[in-house]
Amino acid sequence: MAEKFNKTAINFSYVEKLDILIQSFQDRFSEFKKVKPLLDIFSNPFTISVENAPDSMQLEIIDIQNDQDLRNKFNEGDLLNFYRCIDKNTYKELRINALKCASLFGSTYICEQTFSILNNNKTKHRNRLSNESLEAVLRVATSKFSQI
Repeated sequence: MAEKFNKTAINFSYVEKLDILIQSFQDRFSEFKKVKPLLDIFSNPFTISVENAPDSMQLEIIDIQNDQDLRNKFNEGDLLNFYRCIDKNTYKELRINALKCASLFGSTYICEQTFSILNNNKTKHRNRLSNESLEAVLRVATSKFSQI
């Protein structure tokens, strides 16, 4: 950008804000680097290299990669339905991994939603709201029935 525009016209305060934003994204998503191998197994257990899988899952991955019926079921496209179909005794570790991965994003959303509701209800104008009342507000706001 400095080459394209006059260097003196660039507002360098944006540079600092962009650096902070980049660092914030790196901090927030650094956890995904740790669970990437497990997410890769979840998204496609048929293409993952067995050597890169955790020891507890390697035999199950070998078995599932050699099962043509399960491969066909996987290719139908519904990932969660695929994991419902696999035998829970034969592929115990893969199912546990699938449950963890599938719940990862939904539970994060619920936590963030609840925190936002808490912040909206516990303001300086509503500082007399007791903990019991706030708990009731959160319970109603996050229940499935309040969204009907």
